[in-house]
Amino acid sequence: MRSLPDPVEARLLQAALELLAERGYRGATTKEMARRAGVSEVTLFRRFGSKEALLQRALSAFVPHGLLERLPGAEAPLEAGLRALLEAYLDLVEGRRALLPKLLAELLRHPELKAQGPPQGLLAAMEGVVGFFRAKQEAGALWRGEPPEELALAFLGPLMARFLLGEALGVRLALDKEAYVRGYLEGRYGGG
Repeated sequence: MRSLPDPVEARLLQAALELLAERGYRGATTKEMARRAGVSEVTLFRRFGSKEALLQRALSAFVPHGLLERLPGAEAPLEAGLRALLEAYLDLVEGRRALLPKLLAELLRHPELKAQGPPQGLLAAMEGVVGFFRAKQEAGALWRGEPPEELALAFLGPLMARFLLGEALGVRLALDKEAYVRGYLEGRYGGG
């Protein structure tokens, strides 16, 4: 979370992100967000109006340092771009072990968490990832039979599941990065 001048807002945004990661969208209540931030639920509603608005603001304010710069651009070759995306994701997860995979999963499950207007923070990163897959579809390098969001989820989803399983078991699961990229491409490479 980038530093915010308003400490009450910063606490509410942090509490919202933590609860979204811990309990999911449906389980993250405004009552618990307010309690965790040390304010009343009335204060939460006066500042944000709704749970959805608070979560949208929290996700927009959450800026994974250096992530946007590491995402592959539309011009990146497919395999090199996938490797860059894999490396960026793994580095990011390493720095935010408990929070990030769960936030990404909730964003993919609940599109209503995307704020109106230009994406910022984690939402901008997600747009960049989906944009890469969309560009590769348009160039004919990836199958066009699925929306680019599903292609992104098919690439990142197993990584999220692998990470969460490792966390639950208390182990670090080894990953052959080249084999992971090749395995993904075997199912989705080429026109369709």
